[in-house]
Amino acid sequence: MSITTQSNKNRNVLYAQAGGVTAVINASAAAVIEAVRQHPDIFGKSYAAINGIKGVLEEELVDLSQLQWVDLEKMKHQPGAVFKACRFDLDPLDHNPAQYERVLEVFRTYEIGYFFYNGGNGSMVTAQKVSDYCRSKGHEVQCIGVAKTIDNDLDLSHCSPGFGSAAKYLATSFAEACLDIYSMHETSTKFFVMEAMGRDVGWLSLSAALVTDIIPDLPLIVLPAERRFDKKRFLEKIDQHIAQKGYCVCMVSEGLKNEAGEYLSIAGIEHTHERDYTQLGGVGKTIAQLVASHLGCKTHCAIPDYLQRSASHCVSEVDWKMAYGAGKAAVEAALRGEHGTLPVIQCSEKTGHSIQWCYQSVELEKVANLELKVPDEFLTKDGMGVTSDGLDYLRPLIQGERSPKFINGLPNISPLNLETVEPKLTPFQAMK
Repeated sequence: MSITTQSNKNRNVLYAQAGGVTAVINASAAAVIEAVRQHPDIFGKSYAAINGIKGVLEEELVDLSQLQWVDLEKMKHQPGAVFKACRFDLDPLDHNPAQYERVLEVFRTYEIGYFFYNGGNGSMVTAQKVSDYCRSKGHEVQCIGVAKTIDNDLDLSHCSPGFGSAAKYLATSFAEACLDIYSMHETSTKFFVMEAMGRDVGWLSLSAALVTDIIPDLPLIVLPAERRFDKKRFLEKIDQHIAQKGYCVCMVSEGLKNEAGEYLSIAGIEHTHERDYTQLGGVGKTIAQLVASHLGCKTHCAIPDYLQRSASHCVSEVDWKMAYGAGKAAVEAALRGEHGTLPVIQCSEKTGHSIQWCYQSVELEKVANLELKVPDEFLTKDGMGVTSDGLDYLRPLIQGERSPKFINGLPNISPLNLETVEPKLTPFQAMK
């Protein structure tokens, strides 16, 4: 963690969103905007980049003074990313110095002294690259991360803003589907599987175990990404549940791997000049087909995909407060003169289903290279269930509800109309 030595008083602010969205990422955005406005003696004008760092490169910026109170209130319940989030990273400096020169040009032109980047692990790498380069060229900018990710894989943190709401949505939908199969299994489907996001971590798959608070004797199997898939033991577990209950339900991580360490299902691979991006998805269908063949009966599979990260109608109150607090904590870190940091959630007290938390700044370069895995003590010995410790961790994060207002029977979540500023620089193409 470093403290800036040069005063950035009255320098301008730039905020951007990156990576996969969450149902509460815009609460963080609203918090940053509101917290900055509370200190007009410190901060100058505020901008937001459309499409994250790509918008910075292409000078697609929004003057945030156009947002009124009513816009900010609506933003706090808005799914998706109000300013659009990107799947775009800067190339290594030695491969593409033009990108970095362009970022510096934009920062100098708009007198950016504070850069708040709202994202996960990968986004923190980008934020660090930007700030390090600008500073190396004599342009002092305080770079602060704003935490978010539904995968819950930000290390050095108790949990990640966005995870609690995704877990709440998955557990709610899974519970409803469980009652469906319970009512139909004697003459129809005997196995149901839902696929949760999670490339290399299985936090979201654990949410299925919360349903045991409603259905204590639920014949459940959880397949987290942290444990290799053992086909023989899995089918034996299926047989056991079918013999005892007549049906079985399962939640599987999209990143489940076989015993050789290979993904069970890959949706596709996108090739770029710098790297390959592996898109996961479809492991639920693979598991459902395996069980159908084994049992010789009908099975069903559900893939929530985008639904689990954008369900504004099923937001956890606790998670919403954590997300709003993350944005506020980022601005407070900037006021303290911090640079290259990310305020993360630390649990200060937990009693039953209640949790108290605070924010602690960690260095961006440290957290960006770490990944929070589901600990062994949260999983049963066979790796296909969740322990009481795991449930104790999950329950406080899904408490309370914070839903958007409804209009004509539907949530009032129409996109905000945002006007970008008139460009001052020559055009630049980020993606070629």
